[in-house]
Amino acid sequence: MNRQWTLGVLTPFLGGNYYADVIQNIHKVADQLNVNLIIIRTGGKYYDVPIAMNRIDGWIVVTDAVEDHFLKQLEERYQKPVITIAKDVRRLKMKGGMVVADNQTAAYEAVLHLYKHGHRKIGYIGSKTMYDMKHRFRGYMMAMNELGLDIKTDYIYELRDNTVFGGKQAADQLIADRFPISAAVVSTDLCGFGIIEKLLEKGYRVPEHFALIGFDNSSTARHAVVPITSVEQNIKALILRALEKLLALIEDDEQPFEVDMLPCHMIARRSCGCAANEHELLQEQAEIGEYANYINALRTENNVNYEFNRYILSYQFKNIKDLSALLKNYFNWGAIMRQQGYNANKEPKLKIHDYYHFASENDKFSNLDELRYEALYNNPPIFSSQSISEDNEVVYVIPYRLTQNNWSLISFGTSFEKTIVRSTDYMRVVHLFDIISNTFDRIDLLDESARLNERYQGLKARHEVYSRLTEDILFEIDFAKKKVWLNRKRRFQVKNSPLLGLEVFVHQDDMPLLRKHFYEHYRDNKPFYTELRIQDTKGNYYLANISAESTRDNMGNIQKLIGSIRDISKPRMKNDGMSMLNSVVNRRHLYEEIKSVIQDGENKFALCVLDIDNFKLINDLYGHHIGDDVIEQISEELVHISKPGDHVSRFGGDEFVILYKYEQVNEVDQFAAKLSERIAHRMNLVNRDLNLSVSMGISLFPNDGKDYDELLKKANIALFQVKHNGKNNYAKFDQHMVHFQQDKRKMEKVLRDALVNQNFVLVFQPQVYARTKRFYGVEVLLRLRTENGTILTPDQFIPIAEAAGLIVPIGAWVIRAACEQGMAWIREGFDPIKISINISGLQLKSIQFLSNVKAILEETGMNPANLTFEITESTIIDQSYAVLNVIEEIRKLGISVAIDDFGISYSSLSVLKNFPIEILKIDKSFVREMVTDEKGYKIVNAIINIAKSLDMKIVAEGVEDSTQLELLDELGCQFIQGYYISRPINEIEIERFLVNRTVMQQRYLIETKKHKEGKTT
Repeated sequence: MNRQWTLGVLTPFLGGNYYADVIQNIHKVADQLNVNLIIIRTGGKYYDVPIAMNRIDGWIVVTDAVEDHFLKQLEERYQKPVITIAKDVRRLKMKGGMVVADNQTAAYEAVLHLYKHGHRKIGYIGSKTMYDMKHRFRGYMMAMNELGLDIKTDYIYELRDNTVFGGKQAADQLIADRFPISAAVVSTDLCGFGIIEKLLEKGYRVPEHFALIGFDNSSTARHAVVPITSVEQNIKALILRALEKLLALIEDDEQPFEVDMLPCHMIARRSCGCAANEHELLQEQAEIGEYANYINALRTENNVNYEFNRYILSYQFKNIKDLSALLKNYFNWGAIMRQQGYNANKEPKLKIHDYYHFASENDKFSNLDELRYEALYNNPPIFSSQSISEDNEVVYVIPYRLTQNNWSLISFGTSFEKTIVRSTDYMRVVHLFDIISNTFDRIDLLDESARLNERYQGLKARHEVYSRLTEDILFEIDFAKKKVWLNRKRRFQVKNSPLLGLEVFVHQDDMPLLRKHFYEHYRDNKPFYTELRIQDTKGNYYLANISAESTRDNMGNIQKLIGSIRDISKPRMKNDGMSMLNSVVNRRHLYEEIKSVIQDGENKFALCVLDIDNFKLINDLYGHHIGDDVIEQISEELVHISKPGDHVSRFGGDEFVILYKYEQVNEVDQFAAKLSERIAHRMNLVNRDLNLSVSMGISLFPNDGKDYDELLKKANIALFQVKHNGKNNYAKFDQHMVHFQQDKRKMEKVLRDALVNQNFVLVFQPQVYARTKRFYGVEVLLRLRTENGTILTPDQFIPIAEAAGLIVPIGAWVIRAACEQGMAWIREGFDPIKISINISGLQLKSIQFLSNVKAILEETGMNPANLTFEITESTIIDQSYAVLNVIEEIRKLGISVAIDDFGISYSSLSVLKNFPIEILKIDKSFVREMVTDEKGYKIVNAIINIAKSLDMKIVAEGVEDSTQLELLDELGCQFIQGYYISRPINEIEIERFLVNRTVMQQRYLIETKKHKEGKTT
């Protein structure tokens, strides 16, 4: 039989009452319509891979199989028509169509039916999030309101699990609540079955003590101990309509978008209170044969499960061939396509890892172009025995993740004859596919574990060689486990001290310096890099360079400190025998020089502490060899610019201290400015990509202190102020800086307490469509509530949070809280909205960021397509190499990315060119000036035109009056936010926008009318 089209089916699951019914009917209708099928199980989470795009002529998407952004891609990017089943896509403005069952009317009629049985306290049990479930709940609410019945909060039992287990939990809660309701509309038959089973177990009767009506009219409903009254969704008619619509779209893509809503009908049984009348008894007798088939099917399922469990428990299979005994009656072939890296276009590259043809018992394939199937969009492969095309009439594809977090596929091909003739048994085997994919994943994990162990042994051997060849001491301090590891055998006892006793090897006079650097690293996340005197095994001291990095938990607390101790008592030499840091003195030498200057009675000198901005990023991006080269270049420049009698010392990894003598204080300013300019110029000659700058804090003798320690302390305070104000500058110490430091410490404690005590608060600023004034979404803004009730805005605490390393856990809290709030609105029955969240540069640099985001999406159930992450332009420019991959991964999750405050940086156009940005937010300064300044108007016009040419969405910030709004609308700006729409408001106040999305349109018309009347008068 020559089949014309191949249809793709994207479904979250293959098993269960509803999905099994859908898949079975898709098989029957596809055979009837003479088309092939490729059925892909997506799991319903983050599926965004273009499997089979070159094989598929059109797509059927079942419920929430994929995210909205991928639905749009199917139609726009891959040019494939799409029909959805039980999924509302009207707001996506797609060309295809949707086919749904009229669940709202069905639930409405179910409530009326229970009302006729005399029930007045009627509840709803189940989910309210999926499309069908949401409309069942709406039908329930509509009927209750029309009947004038009370709707109390304890009438609604919202479940995340709509299976038998969820039903049992609901029954337990009903009993614990002493039955606030006497009957309920239940979201699924399985859930209803669980309720009945648990109530009977506890001695209650159905429907005498509790009545219910379920959905799906499944075999579970028919064969429950108390047969369940259930709503039949007429799945076969639904599927036939969907496939016919899709074929019509394939042949004529100009078909208009249509919503097909098919009626449901209720089949009354005993669970609602209907008596078993003569007709029902006859019907039950007629179902005796079906019941026997049901029992036989259960026996078959038990046999299949037994056979499969035997395979699982014995763990004797390593490939598809080993599953032949289980699958050969139902499938013709099976194959595993394993991802092996990426191709030149950064797309997954696949290779046929395993193949077996069950009918011919052959694991060799011929006449197959393997290179063709390296690409996801050409998969699954077409295998056949003796060119029998029926082998590929129906192909199942189960994507799964390997340990490298890459996509791989398991595929099984069969014919319609096998799927329909053995329909019941066949679907029970299909239910096992998830277990099959998980098992192969476990096998891969074991293989990967073996490979990792082999790598570990190799690394261990190399480490032993390295330890023998180098004199460096490597250390690891595990604060959680209170353990210290050294690569050298040094005798010491672990103590309950800040460094767990390792400080015993440090010279007593250097202990204040050690504590200073450790606590600055702990509190401010500054690089841990200093010079100390270390005791060797003979009890002698040598000058050593100590460098370390730490790992932190989600609260910003240090878990481990890992680093090295290097002997620098002997100078390193260049090839010409000269010292690399010739004329750069060590810390102790500088101390002696300052002490000598003070004793000699000289009364004017400055102590300058110089720090390289973002030095850690240079090491991370370019490697430590480039970092070392930067240090050497700056050292030479510092020595070159210094006068005779001045001294330069390197204090840490990127920190230098300069003793600078002067006659007039303005010489210090000139020196600092010249030094910054010279260093930037020199580094630009060496490497233009570095864009290197330095910050400097300065203290003056004797005004700011009369000894070395006091001067150094105040120079460091001045340096911190420079860093806080944006880096790349210098500042002389001022007394107000001390108060700032004290305030900073207090604020840091407030922030840590706020994380523990949940003192952060979210507010939301509405965003609306510029043209229609309809509500579109919100930008999430963070506030901090102090102990006395004062509300602080981000500018008062975010800089300190960033300096203290707390922005990562605070940012994670914001993302989670925003997602939880978004899901709460959805559970209350509101349509999803776009939620924009500001992300800092430090969050993007955190290795925990992406994993935290994925975990939050998983745990909250938030659809990533409803999120936008806003990243400032300066963040992207300052850290372009570091954030590019992170932004791409964010996009892969389905989250939109916006540039915030666009236009205020010097590299705006390069950002648009090089980064995958979808949304551009025009800075409020341009919006404010566009009304009063012609240049401002032209700038906004240019920004909007650029964004349009790049197919980017445009949001204007800071819209404060109707004139600005009208101009932006004329220029083509799509979305606006600002005080003209609303100030930031809390989650309760935002509901007026959610309830009536046209509220802003009404306000706009009133404002416009007043404005025109004012002009007339």
